Amino acid sequence: MKKSLLMVLFTAFMLLTLQTPVDAAESGKVVILDPGHGGRYSGTAGYSGSSTGYVEKVANLEAALKVRDVLESKGYTVHMTRYIDKDFGSPLHTDLRNRVDLANDWAKGNNDNSIFISIHHNAAPYGPGVRGYETYFFNIDNGVDPDYPPDPMQKEYSPESKRLAYDIHNQVLSDVPISEGPQGITGNDLFVTRNAQMPSVLMELGYMSNPQEEKLIKTDSYQRQVAKAIGEAVDKFFNVYEVYDYKDNRLKIFEHKDDALNYAKSKENVYVFDKANQKRIFNNIDKRYGVYHTSVSEISKLFYSKQEALNYAEDWKHTRVVDNDTGEILWSNYLSKDFVVEHPANGILSRNYQAQSAIDYAKKWKHTAVIDTATDQVLWTNYLDKKYTVKHPAKGVLKEFYHKGPAVDYAKTWGSTTVVRDGSVVWENPDKDDSYKFKTEEVSSHARETTAVEVSKALYPNGFPGNHSNKTVILSTSRNHADALSAAPLAAQLGNAPILLSRVDSIRSEVMNEINRLHTKRVIILGGPNAISPGIEQKLKAKGYDVDRIAGKTRIETNQKINDHLNGVKGAFVASGRSFPDALGAAPIAAMKDWAIVLTDDKMDDKSMNYAKFKNIAIVGGDGVVSSQVEEKLIAQNGKDRVVRLAGKQRYETQKQVLNYFKDDLSSSYVLAATGEKFPDALTASSLAVKHHAPLVLIGKDVDPATRDFLESYGNSNVVKDLQVVGGVLSDSSVEKVSNYLK
Repeated sequence: MKKSLLMVLFTAFMLLTLQTPVDAAESGKVVILDPGHGGRYSGTAGYSGSSTGYVEKVANLEAALKVRDVLESKGYTVHMTRYIDKDFGSPLHTDLRNRVDLANDWAKGNNDNSIFISIHHNAAPYGPGVRGYETYFFNIDNGVDPDYPPDPMQKEYSPESKRLAYDIHNQVLSDVPISEGPQGITGNDLFVTRNAQMPSVLMELGYMSNPQEEKLIKTDSYQRQVAKAIGEAVDKFFNVYEVYDYKDNRLKIFEHKDDALNYAKSKENVYVFDKANQKRIFNNIDKRYGVYHTSVSEISKLFYSKQEALNYAEDWKHTRVVDNDTGEILWSNYLSKDFVVEHPANGILSRNYQAQSAIDYAKKWKHTAVIDTATDQVLWTNYLDKKYTVKHPAKGVLKEFYHKGPAVDYAKTWGSTTVVRDGSVVWENPDKDDSYKFKTEEVSSHARETTAVEVSKALYPNGFPGNHSNKTVILSTSRNHADALSAAPLAAQLGNAPILLSRVDSIRSEVMNEINRLHTKRVIILGGPNAISPGIEQKLKAKGYDVDRIAGKTRIETNQKINDHLNGVKGAFVASGRSFPDALGAAPIAAMKDWAIVLTDDKMDDKSMNYAKFKNIAIVGGDGVVSSQVEEKLIAQNGKDRVVRLAGKQRYETQKQVLNYFKDDLSSSYVLAATGEKFPDALTASSLAVKHHAPLVLIGKDVDPATRDFLESYGNSNVVKDLQVVGGVLSDSSVEKVSNYLK
């Protein structure tokens, strides 16, 4: 007895649970079945129900349970408004309201992937001869009856309700032995279909008032055929491809995937949803447009649409709008449009914030030129000739220009140059004492520590000048590159301090002597005690030097602490902290431009990311060393116009990309070369590169083709007289090749 009572209570609990909507919206394909009537509402008694008790509510539930089994076997999530003979309240309007509210709760949050099917059987008051299957749905095309207003969501879903109705109607008539009823498929204002917040239909599965059809309706085989047909129709309904915008507004539905993809690819910020498999198969949604403030990060925001970004930016001063897909500055209230596209007859065709935007526009027209109005340089043209040639008596033609002014400015860089137009000299700077003689010098010693000493001597042959503002030496480990990679910008800001090297536990006498020779006042140690021991620190203090140590728990923290000591930094190279060549190649340029070097591991932490705000960023190396995720975060934060990746397939191709990108900052009669296989020589050479404003070129076992290309180009347009080879590692043949490329 006790067992029976427990089973009854358990069954009642399960029935209640099954009919209670879950709090969170379900994902996936959801079908809500509504077996019409129930409880006090029996529906039609049909032809014989008054005597047999087999009335409509019974037939509706039997059919619905079979439909449920078919749909669940196909993987759909199925809910039923009732599993037993029950109603949902009185009067009838309350019953209908409660059952549709229950259905809407199940669909909430997943309405686009939910459908409502109300299952009924019909009766004809005007005779038992009427028979057939009918389907009803709310049709917005018929307008809205003010006496029977639909739910606002059903207004939107009405086209989908129509599609569902036709899918089910045609499938049932195709697969089930029943003819079409007199109403066929009808748009109507039935309560449940007009108030369902999802695609919805009401099915009348035959006329129970017709004795033959009633007999058919009662059979298990008929019910199973109906269930199978509904399952096929629901599959067909879901077997489509929907295109949504970034606000999850459905734009269009396609039966064929290729049609959906082609349509989506012509739009911005949309995705294609494979409704059958419940997954996105295309997505170009991107907060593409960034609004960036010059100094207040809280104002900077990302937007899906250009107009949203423009509307927002106009409310703030010192902002710009950037297309982060292309890097184009679309609008600004603080930047000048310095780059103009000129036409000889039509004048200025456009004004642009960026050179590349101007060039892209100019290429659409004939007889155009892009002028940088700030420097009066022609950056690109498809009709002008370079009429001004800068010549050197030994090197010949160095460079050609469109305008005289930029040609003269460039010629002033070198002695004994002339500017020629049409065979006539229009400017010259004769220098009787200037003669061209190329020489190669080696700055090296037998060990990396002593090579650093030789570099320091070349940097300051007579020690620090008396008026030197800092008289500081940087001391770094000679055994691990990580702490030393970001030393060059710090050295530059300390009056171009020499970078000397030490082992962990012992410092060479040559290094101590050099610190003394320089008349050093202060020594900055880079790295913790595992890089340079406390014993060395104490030894330096005992000699009377002021000693500071910049160190963190990790290579990244040390890098951050070094960068905290820099002032007025406008840009940063982002490079891997695990691999030295990329950062080393960028170090001299960073030092010359007052940029920092920001090191990253697999990802960039918040402190480094915040440090990079408002700066121009050059990522050095491919996504194998600095991940695409880091690049994306930097672009989102700083704007694509301020982020560039300079990368090649290997270290020497990457070096070429860096040197070419910053070639306008490198114009010197010197070139420095060091091994690219180890870090110390190139590290210490960065101060020499800053002194001469010269490129530092890393060389492998041989001269890489990418390096050769840069050297030849640089040698052709610069009067290089001095190649300084740092370290005795490079082979004689490599040094000879470098010399020949530069001469």
